[in-house]
Amino acid sequence: MSVAVLEKKLAGLFGYDHALMLGRARSGLVALIEIFQDQTAAALPVMLPENICSVVATAIRAGGGRAVTVPVSPMTGLPDDQDFVRAMQHCDKPGIVMPAHLYGFVGSYPATIKYAHNNGWFIVENDTNAVRMTAGSTPFGDALLVSFGYAKPIEIGSGGAILINDPALARAVRTRVADYDIPDSTTRRLEQQTMLERRVLRPGLDPASARLRQLCELELGLCRFRFDNSVTDRLLAKIDHFPEESARRSGQRDRWDRLLAPLDDILQPVAVRQPVPWRLIRRVAPGRRVAPGRDYFTGILWNHDIDAGINYRSLWRELPPDYLTGVPTGPDRWGDSVLNLWLTADYDRVRMEKTAHILMEAANEIQTDRR
Repeated sequence: MSVAVLEKKLAGLFGYDHALMLGRARSGLVALIEIFQDQTAAALPVMLPENICSVVATAIRAGGGRAVTVPVSPMTGLPDDQDFVRAMQHCDKPGIVMPAHLYGFVGSYPATIKYAHNNGWFIVENDTNAVRMTAGSTPFGDALLVSFGYAKPIEIGSGGAILINDPALARAVRTRVADYDIPDSTTRRLEQQTMLERRVLRPGLDPASARLRQLCELELGLCRFRFDNSVTDRLLAKIDHFPEESARRSGQRDRWDRLLAPLDDILQPVAVRQPVPWRLIRRVAPGRRVAPGRDYFTGILWNHDIDAGINYRSLWRELPPDYLTGVPTGPDRWGDSVLNLWLTADYDRVRMEKTAHILMEAANEIQTDRR
């Protein structure tokens, strides 16, 4: 199939007039910033959740913008509606505001949308989990970014797309992206290298360290990519299979919820709609004196060779301070409490039951220690 067929299909599924394929989803954000940025003025502000993946903030810098962080709720990991509004009100000029459907959760942003439209802000929905591709979902952004990279619900390990309604802007983005490189084996090697080294550095990471800055500078060169047409048919097949994959993920999340129900007061579910789950997300309840909190549970799981996740920490803990503007929140209550478990097919019933049993034993040990 042709790329044009793929783009038309995506546009229809997401409810936009135009879809443009990209080598990486973040490449669309770079292109927008490059188009919007007035070279004679201060860097374009791009507002994003404080706990988003660090490569998004790196892409903003690569495009010539400045990342402005917005605090997130310790209960959901998403910014509250009014926090986006306050951040825009305190900004020196309009730019891009980017609500992100982190973990597949969908927040409600009526005040953000109204203020943005009335004050010259461009809204980009960051939708790496394709929650807007579900039946009955209506996007609110002027543009939307979706990823097809590693560990995404629509996963081919490469590629992304930007969805736009404005035909002139769509043409401008297409022209801009045409000059970007196609990702190759060197690109993938460098991406994996930076990701793995970040994991190694993270436990004792100093945001002011020279090595972190070197990694970020390497990542700056990994932001501008156009689509590799050779993966078109594979991506179309994944998109056609997406309803089944989404249903599988939702079913697996529901099974986790049933298994972990006895621990709901300690490992609390997130009370936000999650149309397309990225992970099973729980947070260690605050104020329960569980020492050392979330890390107690993840440490026990890791000791049993069960891979539990702790995404995402505050960007202020992941990037050099000059990569960000805004006001860092402290302590990082979401980043220090969130725990996620996989929804991949290799987590069968036996493995899930084993994990739940280990977590319940860990919780029982805490209760015993308290008595």
